[in-house]
Amino acid sequence: MPARATVGMPVYNGEKYLPAALDSVREQDEADLEIVISDNASTDATEEICRAAAAEDPRIRYVRLPENWGGRYNFNHVLDLATAPYFTWAAADDIRRPAFVRRCLETFADADPATVLVSPRTQIIDAGGVITEDLNDADLACDEPTPHQRMAHFLNAQAAHLFYGLHRTDALRRTRGIRPTVGNDLVLLAELACQGPFALVPEQLFLQRRHAEQFSQQGQAQVQWHAPKASVRFAFPHTMVSVEMARGVLASRIGAAETARALATIPVAWTLPRWRGPAADVWAALGRQPRSQRG
Repeated sequence: MPARATVGMPVYNGEKYLPAALDSVREQDEADLEIVISDNASTDATEEICRAAAAEDPRIRYVRLPENWGGRYNFNHVLDLATAPYFTWAAADDIRRPAFVRRCLETFADADPATVLVSPRTQIIDAGGVITEDLNDADLACDEPTPHQRMAHFLNAQAAHLFYGLHRTDALRRTRGIRPTVGNDLVLLAELACQGPFALVPEQLFLQRRHAEQFSQQGQAQVQWHAPKASVRFAFPHTMVSVEMARGVLASRIGAAETARALATIPVAWTLPRWRGPAADVWAALGRQPRSQRG
């Protein structure tokens, strides 16, 4: 029988946190599970960890890429390899409680049939696995009737962590996939919001790890993580988040009136409240620092 859900784990040099992350996936209490690991030519012990786990667990399919093609490629690659009707990305440093997949599937069964994404509530853990924060996400069921309302909901909440919920695989494949820009999680969520509502599992089943080594803490190096050959100085990373959201809305074919409303939501809910990011892009392109960062 085919699996009900695929967990896709893209990884590059993840030996430090990978064992715990992989164990949390293998310990899911949903029996019909497929686990796909794509290794972006890691140079540490990642390959050994993955091969050992695959030898013990027939649900695991391990694929090793011949060279590092960037995080964007790797995230898209695990989705390409998925065979189940539901899919979730699992970062190699996060933790899922055992009921994560099962409760998301149960919520899909009870939700509006148009629902494209189900996410549990989230807690933040540090490098040592200690819970440091309960996210204020009890009202993040973005189930409004229109795309622009759903977009405004998660953008105002800065709820990028919804990206790591359980998606309908076919809905993901109707998007443009992971884009080569910082904030691509928000871009993809915007495209999904154009397709249908999001639902929420009330339990805290996702532990998102925040630590000094992760790419999201590395400033402009994030651009090279997504696309290793990108020009960091002229990439305008903060500006491109808004640009790619707009492109995603235009690609979604939701009708002229709703397209206009969704496009108008982007500057109001995201760009203008965070104007310092695009301003910093301009300074970086000029080879200068913003005044606030000058010594």
